[in-house]
Amino acid sequence: MCKKGSILKFHRLTLNSLPLIRPYLQNSNALSCDYTVGGIYMWIDYFKYHYCIYHDTLIIKGVAEDDINRTAFSLPLGKMPLAEAVEVLRRYCDGEGIALEFSAITEADMERFRELNPREVYELKNWCDYLYDAEKFLTYAGNKMKKKRNHVNQFKNTYKDWSISAIDEGNIDEVKRFMQDVCNEKSDKILAEYERTQTRRVLDDYKVYRDIFDGIALRVAGNIVAIAIGEVQGNVLFIHIEKTNHEYDGATETLNQTFIEYMRSKCAFGYVNLEEDVGDEGLKSSKLSYHPEIVLRKYNVIFG
Repeated sequence: MCKKGSILKFHRLTLNSLPLIRPYLQNSNALSCDYTVGGIYMWIDYFKYHYCIYHDTLIIKGVAEDDINRTAFSLPLGKMPLAEAVEVLRRYCDGEGIALEFSAITEADMERFRELNPREVYELKNWCDYLYDAEKFLTYAGNKMKKKRNHVNQFKNTYKDWSISAIDEGNIDEVKRFMQDVCNEKSDKILAEYERTQTRRVLDDYKVYRDIFDGIALRVAGNIVAIAIGEVQGNVLFIHIEKTNHEYDGATETLNQTFIEYMRSKCAFGYVNLEEDVGDEGLKSSKLSYHPEIVLRKYNVIFG
């Protein structure tokens, strides 16, 4: 909570907050995963998210993506003009004795911020989103995607009894056991271990997300070998969770293709967002291997 007398009252973001903030996220038409239910809730503790709705505008307070010791805000979403929101937050930060900083601002919104003469702007190198043409995932057509296409063919030819099933309350315990099996060793990477913990939390609360998230399990001989969970917002499918048993060659490529086919059968979207690489070179290499249409760069904006 903020100090007594402030016009902004921030509340801790919880699962119960999602219905309140979701309309603002849906109306944002953002390409960034930072403005989705999954993107927020998966990182809710790491970034210490709190929220305030002021003048029909959602303001999320957390910490900077590159430094969890600095308070930072997301792009305000709603009816309040950006200049007014910045001024309101400047007064709030003055009262708190902290610098006014926005984190993970995309290039599309940077022109409006630059007009307000920030003291400093710098790019967040490890927090780009990777966006792809959804159509290309359906066929992996073209020379650039030949390896992906071959991996899918290899998987389907090797495992004739492969299938997919929607993730629901009837099989969520099976999905949890799969998750436990493929992530049974602790990672020495803080972000990777945190992501695993939050994935388990999402699975525990999956019935709460049923009107937001969709997921599939890829199976061989009836056994789960990979899972994907995501949400569609605007023209984008955001894939928040993707786990694969890598003993099955081609499972990842097949999972991505079949998940997009499955989601396309339910609603229309043009892009797929595989989210950030968080500085992990292996993740970065994997995301680049699918040849993104857009590498969505993000920036920190500091007003002092």
